[in-house]
Amino acid sequence: MPLTDDVPVKRKVNRQAEASAQRRQQIMDAAVAAFTEAGFNGTSIREVAIRAGMSHTGVLHHFPDKTALLEAVLDRYLEGGLQEVRIDPDDGLSLLRGLVALAEHDLTDPDSLRMYRMLSSEALSPTHPAHGYFTRWYAQVRDWATTGLEDLRRRGLYAQPDLPIPDAAAQIAGMRDGLDPQWLLDPAAIDLVKAVRSQAQLYATERID
Repeated sequence: MPLTDDVPVKRKVNRQAEASAQRRQQIMDAAVAAFTEAGFNGTSIREVAIRAGMSHTGVLHHFPDKTALLEAVLDRYLEGGLQEVRIDPDDGLSLLRGLVALAEHDLTDPDSLRMYRMLSSEALSPTHPAHGYFTRWYAQVRDWATTGLEDLRRRGLYAQPDLPIPDAAAQIAGMRDGLDPQWLLDPAAIDLVKAVRSQAQLYATERID
């Protein structure tokens, strides 16, 4: 905050911090490419370092091990989507429309989406370091979906009165698991956004456009 109204504050730019942040992004970009090709288990820190144009120890300076790098990559992917798209679980229509907007967002970065799907498949193994991460994420999505669907029901907008809300929430949480691989394998055959919109529409009597 300026000390007076007419004197601007000159803030020092921490160039070292900026450079470090850029390096972290560079490393994560390299990790996305490596994880997409070989998965987590088939990727080494040395491979990421080569892709990033850095030394092995340089990568470890920013990420102490491969698991920390994995978590950072997943956080960046999920947080990036949620920063771009408004998700309001308390408003069922907003939630469903947000699912469509997230699909539109993911079309802009298919490499990250492919990486995410590769890692989510690997994480089915209980010994995978991201197993707990994905377990918690799906639980969070089911919780959001449950809240949104209950809002629709209270407002008389829930289109599946014979479908228990916990079951509908599980369907919503798993919706992209089936659609994403089809689109990634054959994007000309699958309209991802249209398919997500059609699926979301099943749960609301009001249009999701």
